[in-house]
Amino acid sequence: MARDFTDDDRNKDVVTAEGDRIGTVSDVNDGRATVDRDQDADLTDKIKDLVGWGDDDDSNELHGDHVDSYEDDRVRLRR
Repeated sequence: MARDFTDDDRNKDVVTAEGDRIGTVSDVNDGRATVDRDQDADLTDKIKDLVGWGDDDDSNELHGDHVDSYEDDRVRLRR
């Protein structure tokens, strides 16, 4: 369900397709979201590859094409 992020997505949890929380949408700019990653989140290489995140960043950009669904309180990543 690709769409641009909006201000309504700010402060939503970001979860994997399995429902594991990996961070929070901290900012939205030009349809893209900045995610503050949880320090204790166990991000697999598959998830990092899916969204294009490196190991040493605390905040990362998320694009709408990485998202499976937008819910009231969270954004669920695609598989």
